[in-house]
Amino acid sequence: MSVTDWDRRFLELAYHIAEWSKDPSSKVGCVVVGADKRDVCFGYNGFPPGITDDERLADRDTKYKLVRHAETNALSMARGRFKPETLYVTHPPCMKCTVEIVGERVKRVVSGIPSKPFAERWRSEMDDSEKMLSEVGIKLKFLSLEEMEPALG
Repeated sequence: MSVTDWDRRFLELAYHIAEWSKDPSSKVGCVVVGADKRDVCFGYNGFPPGITDDERLADRDTKYKLVRHAETNALSMARGRFKPETLYVTHPPCMKCTVEIVGERVKRVVSGIPSKPFAERWRSEMDDSEKMLSEVGIKLKFLSLEEMEPALG
């Protein structure tokens, strides 16, 4: 799967949106795009509406129980508006998000390349996610910051 200018632009947008997350340790952004590239929705990781952003964000175990992932937020925003064709996300999707991606019949996933510590911590989850995406024919592309440079410049 080749990298396009659109891939660069939308993944860069996902990185920008990730900064909106109030999570002090993990900022994840996601952009879902329809076939014509005019239908766009986004999401970032955070507590659901109505849940106060407080000290629970600093408690990893509590945070993981409460947080909605960027992919879930973006896909739910698109639901009923358009059919997402490509999903751009700053980090590789976890299995929970992969199940959502498969359920929405997304055709492509473009992800940033994870940092070494992230990849070491989540290797098993990433491998399982890649297998599931491959099983259903969803193309997965990792895009490095160097490949994104034309969009950033």
